[in-house]
Amino acid sequence: MKHPIRALALACALTLMPACAALHLNAPNPIAAAQTTDQRAYALIQSYGALIETATSVVRDPSVPMAAKRAIGRAEAAATPAVSTLEVAFSAYLRARAAYEAASRADEAALTHALNALNAASQALAQAIDRAQAPLGELQSLINAHRGVAR
Repeated sequence: MKHPIRALALACALTLMPACAALHLNAPNPIAAAQTTDQRAYALIQSYGALIETATSVVRDPSVPMAAKRAIGRAEAAATPAVSTLEVAFSAYLRARAAYEAASRADEAALTHALNALNAASQALAQAIDRAQAPLGELQSLINAHRGVAR
């Protein structure tokens, strides 16, 4: 044996691999793991992107019934405007937060104005999140119901 340490490391790795696979570690749901409003918004927007990719593969599968494809299409048509509104609200929130952080070094009037703008943007973002959750949940449910057919 030319490299006994490498052989030992490889043996350990191969021995532990089945044990690691048996743990069934799943990544946490990003929406459930989000702790702040902006994290929830980001998680919803990114989840929408992943859902659209999955929906595309489900809809392209010839074994999926046409009624299911139409239902996914309707759910996507309802989710897209809600997510677009969420993206706009998220962008406005990020701008308002940056303005508030910049105003924290300015005078009291600028800080008050920036704080009011940040509060308004935060409320708009929370409302956009609430409006986007139901259509995204519906799309997720339809995809989950027919993903097994597409595999």
